[in-house]
Amino acid sequence: MLTIIETHKVDPAFEWLEVRAADEAHEDGEIVRLVVDDAQAMVSRFVKRYVAKRDAALKIPDKQVQLLEEFFEEACMAKAVSAKGLDSTDLPDLLPTTVIHFKYPERTTFRKSRAARVKLFLDQALSHISRRDFAAALGRLDWVHHLDPDNELAFELKIVALRSWRKAAECVAVFEAYVAAHPDKVEPRLGLSEIWLYLDNSKRARETLERILEQEPNHPMALVGLAQARCKLGEDPTPELRRAWLVDMDYTREMVEEHFDFRETKPENLAPRTLQSIAKHYHIPLKRILKRAKSGVLPMHPPTDESGLFQFTESELDRYYNILKTLGLEIPSTSFAKPKKEAVEAEQPSLFDDL
Repeated sequence: MLTIIETHKVDPAFEWLEVRAADEAHEDGEIVRLVVDDAQAMVSRFVKRYVAKRDAALKIPDKQVQLLEEFFEEACMAKAVSAKGLDSTDLPDLLPTTVIHFKYPERTTFRKSRAARVKLFLDQALSHISRRDFAAALGRLDWVHHLDPDNELAFELKIVALRSWRKAAECVAVFEAYVAAHPDKVEPRLGLSEIWLYLDNSKRARETLERILEQEPNHPMALVGLAQARCKLGEDPTPELRRAWLVDMDYTREMVEEHFDFRETKPENLAPRTLQSIAKHYHIPLKRILKRAKSGVLPMHPPTDESGLFQFTESELDRYYNILKTLGLEIPSTSFAKPKKEAVEAEQPSLFDDL
């Protein structure tokens, strides 16, 4: 007894189709390719080929045989409609997303409308994502976009699935399709720029963010993002950060103090420095420097060996401090504390000690 049969692949001219089927003894499924000609003949060929692939006998009830014949009749009708170039029916679009689920009839899409299928596939995609079955989720979301190419929720769920699956590079194509479908929306361009930054392609990120700012000149997230891209490209990020500060002070402060990466892509003249020496040089309390080091925003690079100090460059530190001063996050000051005797050997404070 079959448990499911669904369309796997369809020839553009509907000359053939592939179906995936499973039965009670073999739930993993098999792919069977069939020439689209006569529905009854297709049923007979399907049964023979499916049984041959399973190398086991299979009894299919008459009711299932009838449904299979109706399914293949729709394939024949889709072929005829496509050949005549008719656009009065959705059948050629619906056939590639047809499912007959004998075990769980509520999952069947056979003879359901386009809208009903879209809703069902979105629900199934969410369920697959919650179970971390990302391949199945993406398959259903592809079906959504086959039926509704501009569906925003499907784009967003594809991104969720891919990022959860740690396939960031594959998000690019999804975001580009999202942007093409909704060229006036800011959100997909912001997402695309974030992915470019994550993939260390700051040039493409800059181009994407500049396009956003052509639409919305004072968008704070785009301004901070462009500042980040410029920083990575060795350009001055100050103008965009100052504009962002005027537009949304709280958001800009949070990003600069907790999330911004002030490191250059290819820093020069790296040298070991202690956090004490940096705090003393810029007159910033050591606790504040340590907090920023823990957040990862202090422009420091990992040591070249396990016992070495973090690496810093003067240019990165100067730019970092000047931006803090420009935004009012640091005020030049002189310590009035009595100078302590210099230690014989500088030590890097632990990032995990509570000073």
